[in-house]
Formats: sequence, structure tokens, C-alpha cells
Amino acid sequence: MNSVELRTIVHTALNAKAGTQYGDISTVEPIPPKPGQPVELRVTVPDPSGQPRVHIVSIKEE
Repeated sequence: MNSVELRTIVHTALNAKAGTQYGDISTVEPIPPKPGQPVELRVTVPDPSGQPRVHIVSIKEE
């Protein structure tokens, strides 16, 4: 399995946790892959005060 395929699986799993409350995931966006770099997802989640926080999830092969 290559890292782009794995990113798709992770993307699908994270989308299953979609919602608008603390502990839910607001958005999951794949970031276009760049040669030689890990594939990434941009994940937006609300913090306890309801403010959106953006996280980058990287997937790289060892």
C-alpha cells in the first residue's frame, strides 16, 4: 500500500467522525502530494471554546 492509498483510508475514517461539537472533526482536506514529501491531510477541529483549530497530519513511509 502506498502512502496516497493510506491517506485515503485515513481521510475516510476521519470523515466518519464529522460534526460541529468539541471532539468532532469539522473538515478533512487532502493536500496535493509533492515528490519526496510525506502526503498530508489538513484537519480542522473545534477546540473546547468552539474556535476552529487546524492540524496537518503527515503520512510517510519508513
